[in-house]
Amino acid sequence: MIARSLLMAGVFAVTALSSGCIVPRAAGYGFTAAPVGAGGADVGLAMGFIYQQESSTTEPITGTTSTSTSRQTQLPAFEANAQLGITDQLAVNLHASQVGLQPGAKITILRDPVMLAVVPQIGGGFITKGASTSTTIGGNTTTTEGNGGTSFTFLGGLHAVVSVPAGFYAGLGYDFQYISQATQQQGGGGNTITAYQQGHNVGGVIGYELRLGALALRPEIAVLFTPLAKNQSNNGSTTADQPDSQGIFLFPNISIAAVSSPQGK
Repeated sequence: MIARSLLMAGVFAVTALSSGCIVPRAAGYGFTAAPVGAGGADVGLAMGFIYQQESSTTEPITGTTSTSTSRQTQLPAFEANAQLGITDQLAVNLHASQVGLQPGAKITILRDPVMLAVVPQIGGGFITKGASTSTTIGGNTTTTEGNGGTSFTFLGGLHAVVSVPAGFYAGLGYDFQYISQATQQQGGGGNTITAYQQGHNVGGVIGYELRLGALALRPEIAVLFTPLAKNQSNNGSTTADQPDSQGIFLFPNISIAAVSSPQGK
């Protein structure tokens, strides 16, 4: 069961990097602070929609500022989370989102009646793409390579979640995010243009858990704010600073989770 659950989470792990300035984020939790217990498991799929906005400000002329804003709405949107209990206080945690896979650990440090858990995580994803066009004239075929590229995302941070007996839970977290996008310009001398971003993501969730036997429903609202993202670009041997950016990421969702009890309980 656990292997199938982790595979399901992985299916939703890696999606194509969004176009334009919009970059992938991971915001949902999909779990409470309650320990799953040794041998127990908690696997859920979050379904909702994403609204994302990013903006940057430049000063093209001294004393004049220009702000560029990108917006994106995605419906439906998915994130997944799976936990496997190692001890009564420790569980292995695997989160999957448009960023990629985020393995980590869930450590319950307070319980009964208010529960508190911390979840350190790292992770990321990798995407490669390419294109070509074949033209046949008089039996001769010519293939022209189009622009190709790769993208890599790294995340690392710490989340905390608190739950109360009434079923409500809330979480706060921080993630450092590094993104590298390289585009190979086939028609421009073969140069590779690389865009780098280093962002600081601060976010949280508010949710409620309704238990129906081995099934848990967890509606939650997740918000992620990026107060500062440093941007650079590299074209050949030339590296240049680009305007810093800010962003906000909203993910209202509901998780449907299957929960199995610890062994012997």
